[in-house]
Amino acid sequence: MLNRITQAYKDFCSDDDEVIETTPIDGLFWIKNRFFKSAPNSRIIIPNPNQNAYSIIYHGKDFSGANHGGYEFYGIHLGQDDVLSFLTYDDRLIKGHFVDCRNNSKTLHQEASLEYKGSPDKSLVIPRGVAHIFDNLADMTSLNQARHFIDIYNKDFNRSSDVINVPRGTPISEFPTLNINRFKAPAWIVKMSLRLQRINAKKKSEYPFNILRDGKIKTVYPK
Repeated sequence: MLNRITQAYKDFCSDDDEVIETTPIDGLFWIKNRFFKSAPNSRIIIPNPNQNAYSIIYHGKDFSGANHGGYEFYGIHLGQDDVLSFLTYDDRLIKGHFVDCRNNSKTLHQEASLEYKGSPDKSLVIPRGVAHIFDNLADMTSLNQARHFIDIYNKDFNRSSDVINVPRGTPISEFPTLNINRFKAPAWIVKMSLRLQRINAKKKSEYPFNILRDGKIKTVYPK
């Protein structure tokens, strides 16, 4: 009985990520999701450790007109780690391409490509400062249990739009070197940020677009 109580206490105190697969880029890895089986192939996904918030992204059939079926820009966050579950309705292979843009990273400007099927049982952790782009996303849904970070001294961080876009096909030598936010954001800041996003969505405000042009990051607004 005592052994069971001790083990239960250890399990309670060690609610950390369970890494199931690593990659050539430091900090880019797959973790096991917490879930209950509601049927042999159905899941109730439980929030991952350190989750601050979540977003659900649906990519429609008309999401991309290109042969690769994905984005035209790499995205880089400096204030959040993405924790992505890819939820598909078929056996497609999704491709992800990544470039480490973190200043002082031991894998700076190293690239990696992954090919995988959608699964509710695992999430891909993409650390802040790692550029990422995906192929074959049309007509699927992804769940992002993002983890947010703050840093008032980080001049690279744009508080109004934490996405830096790098065009697909950019040579690795032209990817930026960026400083990431260092401190975990307290819950009240995350809630305030989400509230502002809801207000902007209600007003249908234009979302600023940060893009790498001629070696410099510029902020533009869609017309």
